[in-house]
Amino acid sequence: MPIRRGSVNLARFRLEGAIPKDVKKWLQKGLAKTSFEPIDPKSEDERAAGFVELEAPERVEFAAGNLFHGLHALFAWRVDRLKVPANAMRAGLLQWSQAFEQKNGRAPGRRERSEQKDTLKKALRAKQAPVTKLFEISIDLTSRDVFVWATSRTVVEEVQGALESTLELKLIPRVPAAFLPAGVIDTLMPTPELFPEAS
Repeated sequence: MPIRRGSVNLARFRLEGAIPKDVKKWLQKGLAKTSFEPIDPKSEDERAAGFVELEAPERVEFAAGNLFHGLHALFAWRVDRLKVPANAMRAGLLQWSQAFEQKNGRAPGRRERSEQKDTLKKALRAKQAPVTKLFEISIDLTSRDVFVWATSRTVVEEVQGALESTLELKLIPRVPAAFLPAGVIDTLMPTPELFPEAS
């Protein structure tokens, strides 16, 4: 868990809706629906995301022994990015452009440059390894609390949407603001203790 690494940033939700009696089978099937699929280097995709096992982020079997730990289900949201660095593209195009000019006695045209850019991008992409990030998720099977160990709002919303669609339940945010009546947050002001006294 991230807390073991000194990080305690998380988003907390509560599962709303009817949970089937066979919780383990239901959760395993649900996670498998949105399991992680690696990026195909031949495609134009730059990002892939999905659920994986926590201890083995390359596996998506969600075996009961790997998924359930006592009354908790522990798994992860894996995000892979495969993007060719802009500086590598610039350097490659510059090198090709100089060689082209020496060979042909003229600068490459727009079409030639565009074709070379596509060829270079494919070649660099084939050599590039994706950058992987894991965001841990835990579900307390008794209290129905869901913890997403991430600070990125985009990732939290993505995980929330994926869990709601695969588990066919609603995730209700569990933050202090969610428990206040509408409009109360606008009236809240910092306490005097937060302002240093003027000397």
